[in-house]
Amino acid sequence: MKRDINLQPLSRDHHHGLLLGWKIRQGLKYKISTDLIREYVRYFSKKALFPHFREEENFVLSFLDDADLYKQRTLFEHMDIKATVAALDDCNGREAKFLLKLAGMLDDHIRFEERELFPYLQDRLSAAQLEEMGNSINRDHKPFIEDFHTEFWNSPAG
Repeated sequence: MKRDINLQPLSRDHHHGLLLGWKIRQGLKYKISTDLIREYVRYFSKKALFPHFREEENFVLSFLDDADLYKQRTLFEHMDIKATVAALDDCNGREAKFLLKLAGMLDDHIRFEERELFPYLQDRLSAAQLEEMGNSINRDHKPFIEDFHTEFWNSPAG
């Protein structure tokens, strides 16, 4: 199913979220310091991931009833991912395990939203509702621009 134009900014964000998982795995593969990878996760979460969650919660999920299972799952997964990011500071020698867990959670969550939630919204909401959603997203949305101080994921040297 072609993505509705009103959801496309969030779909583009999902690409960056999938890249976060890839960057985590690359960093671990290249034996980059888990401190640096965690620093990047905190940077990305603050600049892109958590603002993206806020947009989905405020501008997308607001069109669904609180009892809606898609809404409940999305909110639960957002909360779980946020808790995992927060736990990275207290994982005491298990940083790689937590980072890999986070990468997997992101992959699964993004695939759920792209394959299930967004098509569900496109089928369920009217054109006017989708347009209203898109207008809200476009007023608030800031595309992610990568400006982290190193691209550790591109080279074993970090």
